[in-house]
Amino acid sequence: AVVSTQSTGINISSTLQYYLSISQSSLFIMKFLICLSVILAVSSALAIKDIQDRPEALEGFFKTFQEIYYKLKQLGKETVCGQTVSELIELLGLPNMLEGMVATARGFICENILS
Repeated sequence: AVVSTQSTGINISSTLQYYLSISQSSLFIMKFLICLSVILAVSSALAIKDIQDRPEALEGFFKTFQEIYYKLKQLGKETVCGQTVSELIELLGLPNMLEGMVATARGFICENILS
């Protein structure tokens, strides 16, 4: 009941090396994902702590968002929903860094979220 690897043409050594390499790459990916999760958790905790220490930063965000929302509301739903976010930023003369706020405010108007 001894199986000869020479007669079947299977090289056990190379097969074993293949499975070990798969195992090692899976282990590497798992370690990488765990490290990435830890980094994200720590970054989030630091960001939340920073906002808690500086509530005026959050207030400034909401004030800016509110101003953008009301400017878009004045333009009207047809105008706002008929243009891209980039076109709206240019129309309002806003910096590109506010793209996320403009997109969110545009979404509120086009989806009638606050109306």
